[in-house]
Amino acid sequence: MNREKLAIIFSFIFIFAFNSIDNAIAPLVKPISETFFIPTEKALWLISICTGGTVAALLAGPAILSVFRARKLMLFVLVTMAAAQALFALSYSFGAALFFRAVSGFSAGIVATIMWRLTFHGVSKENFPHMIAVLMSARPLATAIGVPLAGLMAWKMNWQTPVWAIAVLTTVSGLVLYAFFPENADGVAAEKTGILAPYKKALSVPHALFYYSGMTVNRMAYFGFYAFCGLWFDRHYGLNIKSISVALLIIGLAEALINFSTAKIIKRFGHKPTFVASLSISAVLLPLFIFGKLPLTAAVGLITVFMLLDRIYSMALVISIPQMFPSTGDKTAFGSLNTLTAWGAMMLISWFMGKFLGPIGMRGVELFIVLCFFAGSAMLYTVQKRTVFAAPPPAAE
Repeated sequence: MNREKLAIIFSFIFIFAFNSIDNAIAPLVKPISETFFIPTEKALWLISICTGGTVAALLAGPAILSVFRARKLMLFVLVTMAAAQALFALSYSFGAALFFRAVSGFSAGIVATIMWRLTFHGVSKENFPHMIAVLMSARPLATAIGVPLAGLMAWKMNWQTPVWAIAVLTTVSGLVLYAFFPENADGVAAEKTGILAPYKKALSVPHALFYYSGMTVNRMAYFGFYAFCGLWFDRHYGLNIKSISVALLIIGLAEALINFSTAKIIKRFGHKPTFVASLSISAVLLPLFIFGKLPLTAAVGLITVFMLLDRIYSMALVISIPQMFPSTGDKTAFGSLNTLTAWGAMMLISWFMGKFLGPIGMRGVELFIVLCFFAGSAMLYTVQKRTVFAAPPPAAE
């Protein structure tokens, strides 16, 4: 197996590892809140502070890569991330835990930028689709497998155990990736740039700012459910960590598996019908389950379908980016913008929940999630209608 393929394999393991611990906080909020003697909703700030660090790093990432060699930067952030994960598990105060989560999040954001650099400039044309598949599937699989496993480990032992385990996996996979880091992706960017310059250029493309704003708002619904799923299953159905982890395993495995069929679905039914149908059905399903009125089995079933549909219309959007924005400009910046919308949404919604879950209650937060989905989806549909749907059909050969 050559150096490039090994880099792709361990990129997947590395991304899977740190995304597992980032997403595993949600089902562990109860034992974490007991450790730090805080209300359960305040534990959600461990998510928002981490994703806030990720967002800051994604903003600064292209500029940092224009100064430091990618491979050496990779080693530095790997050591920093692994240390922050371990120190988070050792923390005895909530303030210290927040600090180490912020450091871990910032490191993860730099890694994400390096991964986009590796994707666009470090692998051959032959392996480019495989690297894209890694970036698209590692996080969903972390949610599908890593998060439930972390919950089950915490149920059997304590919440620190999965944090330690993932810190070890992060370290080992990151070191192997460092050892086999492709030479083409090393070095510094050819052009020095200001921190926000690449994003300003990308967002100056017609409809881009409106699209990414809509995507962020839409993602607040998707990540909103995952952010407070521990509290949601506990308060509506009285589930413990084990039962929550099993439910998340069912939902996450289905969500991860659909990634392998999404492209075929879009090709079979066409872009517009697939996008419109998946988005419309999602709009019907979300209000049916989010308020916790259905029997548990029915709720888990609808949540699973909702997450499957999310994967389908999200993939349809990614595939159609060249049609939405013909002059895309810098590829790394556009790739980072896709990551920014996800982590920005997670940061905003988890902060909102930690701040307002107490005053407005579960029903208020659930209603806010529904509003985010409808508002964001309307913005996404508008951009699609003005660009992709309005484009003339390709000429017959």
